[in-house]
Amino acid sequence: MPFLTLAEAELSWGDMPLLDHASLSIEPGERIGLIGRNGTGKSSLLQVLSGLEKLEGGELTQQDGLRAVYLEQEPRLDENLTLRDALIARGALAAIADERDRWERLAKLDEYLDRLALAGEALTQTASGG
Repeated sequence: MPFLTLAEAELSWGDMPLLDHASLSIEPGERIGLIGRNGTGKSSLLQVLSGLEKLEGGELTQQDGLRAVYLEQEPRLDENLTLRDALIARGALAAIADERDRWERLAKLDEYLDRLALAGEALTQTASGG
């Protein structure tokens, strides 16, 4: 039994149809790939599957308890923040109530920045997208 099914899905961007009665089902253990030219609706489809975008027509059904997450290809980071501060904001680390947990996560962030040879004090606008 599929854990996610998209049936007769319709979605457009202006006058351009992105999903034109598209159907898809994903079974447990199945791996899928999504390829296509720029602007053909790949990201829109993934946003629909994760619940970020609503269909104009058709139906999306998913297994109870399924949690689909959409990870942006190019995350939006405040260009005026340092890389470290932007990652703290993105991960909502400052909002962690338990001080010890917050400190441990900040230490782990610093460790990863160091392991990846990233300057935490550099502005995000100076970092490459890759």
